[in-house]
Amino acid sequence: MMDTAWYFRLFYVPILVFIISFLLSMIVKAKRMAAPEGGKPWIIGSMIGLIVFVVLLWFVPFSINLAFWIGIGIIVFGEVVFVLGFIAMREHPEKKQNVVNWGIYKVSRHSHVLAGIITNLGVIVMGWNLGSIIYIVLWVYLVLNLIFTHYYVLMEEKRNIEKFGQEYQDYMNKTPRYIGIPISGKSD
Repeated sequence: MMDTAWYFRLFYVPILVFIISFLLSMIVKAKRMAAPEGGKPWIIGSMIGLIVFVVLLWFVPFSINLAFWIGIGIIVFGEVVFVLGFIAMREHPEKKQNVVNWGIYKVSRHSHVLAGIITNLGVIVMGWNLGSIIYIVLWVYLVLNLIFTHYYVLMEEKRNIEKFGQEYQDYMNKTPRYIGIPISGKSD
């Protein structure tokens, strides 16, 4: 596996996706978008998770095949979801409410979380190799990351209820957390 050329490693893909996401966010200028909440433990946990992901990806080569193109398609879809979230978070003077419930946020309360999950999935699919132990570890990482992220989302929703009150609870009752069926405004 280590005989694969350095430029055919998945290590570079999430770095490139991060740079593209950053540039897109600067272009769109979502003034209503706040920094992630949760304090240092969540930020540290997220950074450790990202570092582990990128380090694992150094050991996963890819080649230009069907899985590569499917992965690219998934990543592009994730970036579209990401940008739609930023577009919805732009200033809309005609909209007076505090809770953003238009655009992609009609479909998903946490479109940026969904975009991150989608792009991570795309990166993993790019290196499709079920015969590799490290590749299987990436799938385990993805599942653990989903669990960690879900707990973060639950915490964020509690803070949004405290911050926005009934307006956010009404939004929770109408809009799915990720995608699919809306979940009641009661804590899960």
